[in-house]
Amino acid sequence: MLNLVPPNCFKILSMNQTNNVFIITLSIIFLGFLLKKYNFITEKEGKTISKFLMYTTFPALMIITTATVKLDTSLLLIPIFAVILGSSMLLVAWIWFSDYEKCLRGVLTMGVGGFNSGLFGFPIIEGLFGKQAMVYAIMFDIGNTIIVFGAIYSIGSYFSVNKKEQTGIKPIFKKVMSLPPVLGILFGLLINVTNIKLPTIFFDFLEVLAIGNKPLVLLLMGIYLSFDLDKKLMLAISKVLIIRISIGILAVVGLYLLLHNSNSSMKNVLIICSLLPVGLTILPFSDELGYDSRIAGTLLNISLLVSFVLMWGLVLVL
Repeated sequence: MLNLVPPNCFKILSMNQTNNVFIITLSIIFLGFLLKKYNFITEKEGKTISKFLMYTTFPALMIITTATVKLDTSLLLIPIFAVILGSSMLLVAWIWFSDYEKCLRGVLTMGVGGFNSGLFGFPIIEGLFGKQAMVYAIMFDIGNTIIVFGAIYSIGSYFSVNKKEQTGIKPIFKKVMSLPPVLGILFGLLINVTNIKLPTIFFDFLEVLAIGNKPLVLLLMGIYLSFDLDKKLMLAISKVLIIRISIGILAVVGLYLLLHNSNSSMKNVLIICSLLPVGLTILPFSDELGYDSRIAGTLLNISLLVSFVLMWGLVLVL
């Protein structure tokens, strides 16, 4: 039988999928920026949206993700890799930003260790490598979630100037464990491990909330996007990107060398994940802990652009 499908057809489709994800993402961010620019919505109202996300869509997304993933002990090294990667970035940031004042050091350090895997990475990975590769991305996101809610939020609480009661280890731990997204993760894992049978309508309800998380967070990024930051802040943001890109590229080289003869799909997914942009949770975290959300929003958007360029190059190679 003749093969009527051009050899580069699937590659072209994958590239188009990547382009579509990026264009749609930027469009929603730009919409949020326009809504703020023309006074349809303010940054103060953005904080209300941020709080809404923290208590509704984020926990729903965490439950859906952890309850439905197929837990395989042979893949446990993937979340461990994510934890090591994020921890390495945080360690460098902790040292490099030690001379900054607390309020700036806190938001910059929070922007270093987390990855935007669920909202930005998942659609790209599925489009490039298919649904069968999503298990690797989800396992990476489990480790990423541990870093985000276990380490990044704790660091943010430690440096927060308006949350003095949270500076001790016990208060911070108690606060982290009471966060709705963390409770969502624990509840989802409980469902997964015990195989509890819950009504279909329960998951349908959570699915609707989880779907709403992406556009709301992207709109929030646009609302907080600012071009009025001074040179000192932009220099500080560039240091965050230097840390992420440098360690990310080292991880890419290490993965390529160590997994050269291993499962190519797993290797490619982990390589993409290593260069994902800053996690979107920095926005609600910054709002809750009293940091300058304009810095967080600008960092998110610049990171998004830089990561896409790097990932585009990787797609061409992979």
